[in-house]
Formats: sequence, C-alpha cells, structure tokens
Amino acid sequence: MTVAFAACGSSNSNPAPTPGPGLGASNNGAQPTRFRITNQCGKPIWIQQQNMPAGTPAIIPLAQAQSYDFNIPDAGLASTRFWPKVGCDSSGENCQIGQSSGPCPANSQGCAPPVDSKIEATWGCTLPDPSQCATTPQGDKLTDTFYNSSAVDGFTLPYAVTVTSGGGAACNDLDCSTLDLSACPSAENMSQGRSSQHPEYSSENLAVIDPADPQLVRGCYSPCKKFNYPTYGGLNVAETSDEAIIYCCPTPPISSGECQAGPVAKSEYVALIHQHCSGGVYGYAYDDGIGLHTCSAATEIEMTFGPNCP
Repeated sequence: MTVAFAACGSSNSNPAPTPGPGLGASNNGAQPTRFRITNQCGKPIWIQQQNMPAGTPAIIPLAQAQSYDFNIPDAGLASTRFWPKVGCDSSGENCQIGQSSGPCPANSQGCAPPVDSKIEATWGCTLPDPSQCATTPQGDKLTDTFYNSSAVDGFTLPYAVTVTSGGGAACNDLDCSTLDLSACPSAENMSQGRSSQHPEYSSENLAVIDPADPQLVRGCYSPCKKFNYPTYGGLNVAETSDEAIIYCCPTPPISSGECQAGPVAKSEYVALIHQHCSGGVYGYAYDDGIGLHTCSAATEIEMTFGPNCP
C-alpha cells in the first residue's frame, strides 16, 4: 500500500519525505504489514527510524490520526529502532523533542539527550525455507520476533504497544499512555552513591530543559542519564564515578543483585515508570522480569503515540 502523506502543518516549505516501495501512510484500514505506528497526539509528529532497509524514509511525518505501515522483510530484520519527534521543520529536523541524533541543532548544547520514548525490535523470519532467513550480527538465524520499550534513559511521549497474530505469555501488549512530562520528578534524591553520601545531589530536577527556553520541557531524564549527560541540564558525571555508578549499574563492577537492592530501583523515577506503564517497560538497567517481549515471527505490532502529547 502506498498513499501520499497528508500535510503536517509545518511552516517550512521543504517537501515531506516520499514513501518508499511497499510502504505507506493511511488514516484507517486493516494493518497490512507486521509493524505500524499511529499518531494519536492531536498534533503532527515525526517518526525517526534506524536500521530499516534502503528505501525506507529515515524520518516519517504523521498528521494526527495517521498511521504508517513499515514493510518488514520476510527474511527477518535485526536491531531496528523507532522514536517520535515533535515540533520539527518539514524535513523532520530541528525538533523541539526527539532531536537526539544528528544533524544536531546549531547551539552549544548539541543534540538532545536520548531519552526518547521508543521501541526496539528484531523481526523473525516468515519464509518457509529457514536457509533463506536473515541472521543476527552474531550469525544466528532470525526465528522469533523480539521487542522492548526501554525507559532506562528517560521518556518523552505517552504511548502504547499492541500485538496480534502470535502472542503468548511473553508477547503481551504494553500501555504507557498515561505518561506525562508534568509528572517528571523535580526533586529526585540521587545522593546515595556506592560507598559514600553525596548530599549535593539530594534534590535533582529530572526534566530535560530546552537550552533556549527554560519553560520548554523536552523530556524526562532517568537518574543515570541525568548524571552522565553533559548538556541540557545533565550533570556531566561519569557513570563509573561513586555518585553515579549505583544508579547506572555498569557490569562490571555492579551486579544485578546490587543494582536491584540499590537506590535506583527505589527512585521516584522508576516508581513513575512502573505506575504509568503496564505490560513491561524497563525502568533501570536491571529491571529484570519485565521489558523483553518474545513473540512469534508472524506477530503484528502497532505502536500508538498519544493521546496527551506535549
């Protein structure tokens, strides 16, 4: 299905990307591919994708109530990623939210931090001959479909993921549609450290503030990303420092048990993610037992952004 894009309301006169072969945008109808993204934000958004095949637009504009259907190869596809952008020019760049990859804005802050609400997926092979299936970078055949939606770095827009045509206990929907940037912790206690207290971090605002407009919130940091991001209000503290290491949990030296027993699991931020995301979303590095969804290769997935978008 190939349908022209609706206008997305930008004042920039640059043309919107043209759909590639087998791809398309629509306002209704049955899902014709294994993956669809739908905009229910009440305003235009843009979808940035990584690692889709050649011919897929890198940035896809979506008007309100519009969907885009991605053509996933039957042989399977590893390591795809998709996230939303808001307040962009008509080329889908220079965005107020989601400009976490180049080209970076022409300011001293560089690209926005990678706190995007996102989905990451590896798509299984649906071909009848397994010898024709694609492989992972490690050389393993792509059999099942796997997806996760991680808030380990932060979040931006509310969203939900629904799955059909294959499921099972480990392939369930998830719902983060009540996430709201206004609930981002404004006084997170990040003072514990691994071996000593750091009272200078006892009340940290996790909001990602626009460098040109202190009233504009671009996203919500996780405690780890607040520590280690160098700009946009980040603290520029290395994740291996005593202050940050127990919040970022790099392995080695932090074990999963130490991380799970530490302050990040009890943080306001992780409580917010668990309260507003049902079905399984990682809130920190060792948020075990939730997050990775294992589905059959033929599973169809739809990600919907909205409804209450900033």
